[in-house]
Amino acid sequence: MKIAKILLRFDKHLHTTQKAFLIRIGLSDVWLPKKLCSKFITNKKLGGNVVIPAFLYERITGKPAPIEDAQTIIEKHVPVKIELKELPPDAELTR
Repeated sequence: MKIAKILLRFDKHLHTTQKAFLIRIGLSDVWLPKKLCSKFITNKKLGGNVVIPAFLYERITGKPAPIEDAQTIIEKHVPVKIELKELPPDAELTR
């Protein structure tokens, strides 16, 4: 199982440019590229939330992405091998 996207909670939205958001998480300020962000929600008093890829979450926080905040989970599926059945030739189709 692999986490693709995760919900990141931040303390304060500081600034926005054409290509990035500047947010405060704890005591550090972090730039997030807009291309990688989705569902950016902000509140002046309570901070906000943003959905980002799991690799970016790990790069920002230094911790692996927790499963309870996961938005998209990719599960590896191994298909069951289907045995090929030998069918007799149809007499009507042959000359």
